[in-house]
Amino acid sequence: MSRTSQTDPELDSLIAEITVDCYDEDETLSAFENAFDEEASFPIPALVVGENIEVLSISTINGRRELIATCQHAGQRHHIALLDINIPADQPASRLAAAYRHWLGP
Repeated sequence: MSRTSQTDPELDSLIAEITVDCYDEDETLSAFENAFDEEASFPIPALVVGENIEVLSISTINGRRELIATCQHAGQRHHIALLDINIPADQPASRLAAAYRHWLGP
């Protein structure tokens, strides 16, 4: 299952690998959540509106139909939509975030 409208063979391949057994959007979100759990090394340094943060985990929480990052900044924890976070390209999780964005489409 894919929502993508633009072609990026590398990201399309990663999405296909992550979502191989998914039948609907809920399963796809869970598959992306599992991919982050298995492949990302937390905490992940990232940026939100120019501020340095640490991403502590990525999950589907509070019944929201999107991936939410639990982040820490200045000693406080926040829940932020993954789409609002910029993970630097030198972090392995950046490819997963790019695949998630690509799957969601424009």
